[in-house]
Amino acid sequence: MAPATVRAAAMNGWESFLEDTAAAPMLGDGPPPDSMPLAEFVRFSENVVTRTRDVAIPWLAGGTYDLAALGPLGDAINSAGRVGSALRRLVDYFSLLQDCTDIRLGLEDDMASVSYRILDPDIWPRHHDAMFTLGIVSQILKRGTRGHWDKIEFAFEAESHEMRGDIGKVVCAPCTFGADTNQIRFPAVLLDLALPTAQPGAVDVRQLTRSIVTKRRETPLVDRLSQMVLRDLNTQAIEQERFAREMGMSSRTLRRKLTEQGSSFQQVLDECRMRQAVFEFRVRPDLSIAQIALRLGYAEHSNFTRAFHRWSGQSPQAYRAQLAGTAH
Repeated sequence: MAPATVRAAAMNGWESFLEDTAAAPMLGDGPPPDSMPLAEFVRFSENVVTRTRDVAIPWLAGGTYDLAALGPLGDAINSAGRVGSALRRLVDYFSLLQDCTDIRLGLEDDMASVSYRILDPDIWPRHHDAMFTLGIVSQILKRGTRGHWDKIEFAFEAESHEMRGDIGKVVCAPCTFGADTNQIRFPAVLLDLALPTAQPGAVDVRQLTRSIVTKRRETPLVDRLSQMVLRDLNTQAIEQERFAREMGMSSRTLRRKLTEQGSSFQQVLDECRMRQAVFEFRVRPDLSIAQIALRLGYAEHSNFTRAFHRWSGQSPQAYRAQLAGTAH
């Protein structure tokens, strides 16, 4: 899978929180490129908190971020008349800003949510880029509520001790940790609130849709399929036919195209499962091998053990022990 990238504009605005600190040199000199490796941006956000010892900086950077820096997508968000429309545009076109990311706007009973997680299992730790993205979401919510902040809840992938501070005090809301995704939940009625700061003017959202279609066509099929598999592992059954439909083709066409690229559905699935297994070892040391196997879709943990040994040359138990030793 090709390395994920993010628009370099994600770095905008951080300098106002880093002046006269040891972290300021991390921003670099000169004009930034159009994009940068996502892993590099994640490391940057982690290092900011480590070196400044200020867990609030990514949240503040997102909450004050100038959305106009996002170009046409920023214009589309800023011109939205309601909170729900602005969040929907952010979610629907987020892949124009950042690769290999699962971001969703959900609705359950009387609560709505925006969830965010990077799909690349090799990018870890990845705690504070989520604070930055959810900070942008909070900015949109606060525009609609005129700063009112009530009945908001957060969940984070990371454990509380990994985030170097009292996150609840930073976001002024209850938080849970060790979740499968990073999420902000809020009353669904907020989606209908008008945005008083909406900028008038026609925005061609269809052009954003065309850009999404173009980007998908330019992404190698194996990479697109890998992202879908990583997105759905732990959440629903991995089905070749469903993925083929999502990509607008038949299962037969998908198999043929994968063969032309020297791959197969099973090869992609196996590779994703193994990379995700290593991720699970890192972030969920309390889970047994059998529990991890179940999360990866194996009916029998013995099948997972054999597959992992073929992939890595050692058993899951040995690999996990080695990983734990390296961490210490």
